[in-house]
Amino acid sequence: MKIKTFSQYFQESDEKFDSRVNDFIEDKQVVQITTNETASDRSDLTHSLTVLYKEES
Repeated sequence: MKIKTFSQYFQESDEKFDSRVNDFIEDKQVVQITTNETASDRSDLTHSLTVLYKEES
């Protein structure tokens, strides 16, 4: 199994972020997707997710 972590770029639309993730998992066998949000001292919010997957044969 492998993992891939995605972070949403500053001012990246939700649709673009979703598209990047969907493009990546298109040919993978996804086991789990975990989301995370982190707030910095400056009140910046960072959204990320980690994909646990197996390569399709």
